[in-house]
Amino acid sequence: MLSRVAERLYWMARYLERAEDTARLTNAYSHLILDMPTGAEPGWKLLIDTIDAHVSYHKRYKVFNERNVIKFLLADVDNNSSIRHAIKQARENVRTARDILPAQAWELVNECYLFVNEAAPQSVARQNRYEFLEEVISRTQEIHGLIDSTVLRDQGLWFIELGQYIERADMTSRVVDVAAGAILAQTSNARENKSRADNIMPAIPLLWANLLKSLSATSAYRRKVGPLLGPTEVVDFLFRSSQFPRSIAFCVNQIEENIGLLRGPKGLLRYVRNTAYNVLEFDAAKGSPGDLHQFIDELQEQLAEIHGGCHEAWFELPDRSSGDA
Repeated sequence: MLSRVAERLYWMARYLERAEDTARLTNAYSHLILDMPTGAEPGWKLLIDTIDAHVSYHKRYKVFNERNVIKFLLADVDNNSSIRHAIKQARENVRTARDILPAQAWELVNECYLFVNEAAPQSVARQNRYEFLEEVISRTQEIHGLIDSTVLRDQGLWFIELGQYIERADMTSRVVDVAAGAILAQTSNARENKSRADNIMPAIPLLWANLLKSLSATSAYRRKVGPLLGPTEVVDFLFRSSQFPRSIAFCVNQIEENIGLLRGPKGLLRYVRNTAYNVLEFDAAKGSPGDLHQFIDELQEQLAEIHGGCHEAWFELPDRSSGDA
């Protein structure tokens, strides 16, 4: 397979996963705000914290209000974290890799692009937002389902899955980092400020439930862990579950498997295995919120290194400036 085709498949998968994950996160958070008691809302800045897009956001907006944040995440075509931008880029990568994918994949991605391009600007308001986000989730899942059930089990699919799971692990780590940090901070504030405790403490279970909902993990968590929502149990499940497809451990294991199938460099494979080991060794019960944040920072650096290793191994064109054949 040509390196440029492999790279397009890889990025197609990353952008589709990014669009779906952003839609899930925004949908869950929008519902949470409606359910929170007055005075206990975390604020809309939390969504920008999650995707680490402060620089890009401040180029366009000065205030972290609902309209600005939602417009930035849904409709801003120049924001590489927005749904509109992600679907546009996914379409471009599918367009230039159509020989590898079934014809219907192009049709579905193109239809998704046309829908998002038209509907996103009108979906900033709450009355249209939820239907739009559910439609984005449904359409991206349909594309993933088509690819999973029709693409040959060869290099093409392995590059697609590699991109998908790197993006998913990155988003899961960001969501856990920011959401868990905010929840633990709210809990600490409530304990220190008795006057606010009556408003904040009843909302804490809602915040943990929303964290699970934003990753579509509610049903899986209840089956595996139970109905009680505790910080240790939730973080541990989202980090170390070997059965839940959106946990970090599951994603890193899939990354390792696909790099192995692609016969990637041994050094890169060892690095991924070491990352997987570190994830499984992390124990949320033994660490502080600061430890959790530091661990996730290190994990995101490791995921960036894995992406860089993949780029160097398969996507980077050899330097022929020296005249070597």
